Amino acid sequence: MLKLEKCKKVLQAGGKKYSDDEVKKIRELLYKMKTIVDDVKTMQDEKLER
Repeated sequence: MLKLEKCKKVLQAGGKKYSDDEVKKIRELLYKMKTIVDDVKTMQDEKLER
């Protein structure tokens, strides 16, 4: 998992400020989205193998 400081730096690069709690929530949502994307890719790969 990415460190909070690294996530905060990336998110705030556009000039917007986020609290530590907001950064933690965003990071968690991004990890959940990654899991969904990985699951969909796996399902697509399995379908192509058939």
